[in-house]
Amino acid sequence: MSIPGIPGLGQISAQTPASNISSTRTITLEPGNEFRFVTIRDAPAASATALGETNSPSAGLKIKLLSGSAERDGTSLATNRTYHFFRTKSKIFTWEGCTLEVSGECESESVYRPGNIEDSYMVGWVNLHLMLLQVHRETVTKAMISAGGKKGSGGTGPRVMICGRKGTGKTTLVRTLTGYATRQGGQPLVANLDPGEGMLSLPGTLSAAVFGTMMDIEDPMGGFGVRNTPSSGPSHVPVKLPMVYYFGRDKVEDDIPLWKDLTKKLASSVRAKLKEVDEVRASGVILDMPGVDKVDTLSMEIMECAVREFAINTIVVLDHVELEQALHNKFSQEKTPFDETINVLRLDKSNGVAARDKAWVKADAEAAIREYFFGDAKRTLSPVTLSVSYDELGIFRALDESESYDAEESAQQVLEPAEISSELSHWTLALMDASVNDPPETIRLAPVLGFIAIADVDEDRRRLKFLSPVMGQLGNRPLIWGRWPEPYLNLLG
Repeated sequence: MSIPGIPGLGQISAQTPASNISSTRTITLEPGNEFRFVTIRDAPAASATALGETNSPSAGLKIKLLSGSAERDGTSLATNRTYHFFRTKSKIFTWEGCTLEVSGECESESVYRPGNIEDSYMVGWVNLHLMLLQVHRETVTKAMISAGGKKGSGGTGPRVMICGRKGTGKTTLVRTLTGYATRQGGQPLVANLDPGEGMLSLPGTLSAAVFGTMMDIEDPMGGFGVRNTPSSGPSHVPVKLPMVYYFGRDKVEDDIPLWKDLTKKLASSVRAKLKEVDEVRASGVILDMPGVDKVDTLSMEIMECAVREFAINTIVVLDHVELEQALHNKFSQEKTPFDETINVLRLDKSNGVAARDKAWVKADAEAAIREYFFGDAKRTLSPVTLSVSYDELGIFRALDESESYDAEESAQQVLEPAEISSELSHWTLALMDASVNDPPETIRLAPVLGFIAIADVDEDRRRLKFLSPVMGQLGNRPLIWGRWPEPYLNLLG
């Protein structure tokens, strides 16, 4: 792709603190420019309206595209529509130039102006998209030829894995590739193997879903948040139907054997989905991996598991030379099950990647839980509060490695029935698609049906009060009490 340079452009303009930002301003971006912003962290929470608080009309940041074209992570902004952003670190990029109207407050904002658009990291990203698009189209053509001009059971499209250090924009690249693919009419299947951040689910899970419709630009997670899943309320964008498995930890290293088992289960579900729909199979898979800061035996073990289970044929490494070399040495002579060469590519990360400290990660997890039960500023949900006998529920506790098993006898966390305890208060439990009578290993590897939040524990009366997104009995479905997200949130005040 050849894009002419823009003479006279500088670099990143100085970031402006929120106190110096006027209420409404017009920002003109030249081709290749980015408007980068960080909204105020303590903006009204997603469930503020549901909890009886009032969202100020001026809260958050509002952005309107007045002219030209612009996108957020591969998804185009509509002209003259106002987009509202809360607790968001993101950017608005333009290939052709645009004018934005921005109002409201934010922690910081800046405009990135590359000296030459050809030097922008986005050129490498869009070239990767074009490469994957070509593979997708070739797969569709071959399928139609093999089926005599009709769609049939042709080959599988590109399967790309995005990896690199933590905080290098891996998920942003995954969203961008997904956004570009859907704009071209594709239906990629996106999978997340990083339990620290949920995709279309709460943190502590591994998940996958087909993205065949537009992404939610206003979502703090750019279309990967829980607001984009089925709920008891309306949605202004088509919802996605994720396949979810519960890890219950925030780091893969906390239980690599369990992570491997869940990755295999998720990959099996993905393969089944690919067989069902021709267009999904031709669009392929985009895989988001946990961050790898140190290249060692464990990190390579994680990478190898993902490559083999998802039959990855393209590995993209963001700004990590050592990891790129290790993966190239490992897979350069290997083939996929479809007899394809495994390509390893390295791309530049965005120099505007917004760091997410522990406080921000914690706030994101809390907001995801609130949105799951109460909705957000645009969609109010109505969860129900139920009080039941503790003995009516089947709650299982995921044991810590130090207190659980003999490593020679079991390769993953086991479960044990949880005793009633005040420690359960404010934990979010996963409702599993299994029976309380199933073996612990069956329960542990079952898909997730949903979540409940424990509001109160009465040990003397052996009763629990919990929050559920929908009315109804849990039946004999087991619940798992994990270790992430942590119980720092009281949903009922």
